[in-house]
Amino acid sequence: MALLFSDAFFPPRSTCHRRRRDPFDVFFSDLFPVETAIPMKISKDEDALNLSVDVGAFKPEELEVNIVGDSIVVEGNHSSESESGSVERRFVQKFKIPDDVDPESIQSSLDANGKLSVLARTKKPESVQGEKRKIPIGFSK
Repeated sequence: MALLFSDAFFPPRSTCHRRRRDPFDVFFSDLFPVETAIPMKISKDEDALNLSVDVGAFKPEELEVNIVGDSIVVEGNHSSESESGSVERRFVQKFKIPDDVDPESIQSSLDANGKLSVLARTKKPESVQGEKRKIPIGFSK
């Protein structure tokens, strides 16, 4: 009985380096695949904001880019059926629009490699845009 509870059967936690896979996960992994997030690359410079998402697994008609409140929402919905079964794929990426980005300038494009790009211009302060603005001078005694 003491052998059952010894370190031979239950090694201390510090010696376990890998997480053991659950037999249920191994057996059913083909039937219930784990959802993985589609990575979004974000780059911003002084002139523009650029979001890019690899959506090669989706057809153009299965994609949507919307502005919802103060966020850009990119969605993809795919479903297909065959004799052996059906496949459904869905993703939603949400990105908050920064305050210095002009929401009216947001555009999206899809290239032949399945890369969806969302581009928006940043707002320039009024003084940088070339407009003259008078600043009053206050006097103090």
